[in-house]
Amino acid sequence: MTLQAVRRIVTALALIGAAAPFAPEPARAQVIDFGKIDAFESMGTATLHGGSPPKTVIDDGEDHTVFITIWESDTDTKVYWKSLDGNAPRTTIIHGTGAQAFQTAGELRLEALGDVNRSVKYGYLLLRLKKQ
Repeated sequence: MTLQAVRRIVTALALIGAAAPFAPEPARAQVIDFGKIDAFESMGTATLHGGSPPKTVIDDGEDHTVFITIWESDTDTKVYWKSLDGNAPRTTIIHGTGAQAFQTAGELRLEALGDVNRSVKYGYLLLRLKKQ
């Protein structure tokens, strides 16, 4: 991993960590082994609108760690993802604003729940995991 990639990861994690104190619910944790990270892939921001189909962040069949920060929301966000342990499909509901990490087996989609007057603004950091 290059120095520039490490700097990007550290910066993104700092931004995600800065948003964590604003989470309205108790924090949840997932064990993440940073030694398994192979490369930085991408990061971005977007807005989801209620009534729209889920937005695909990952759909490539590879293992990833994804950090999601929701900084503005007037509805819940539904996350569709596959777990690393057996590729079991899962859903998670994120209420309001906050930050959450997912280790996923090649699939992650986000959906704003509610009608067309509802929206969610989010950012994400996508890291590829090493092949085992």
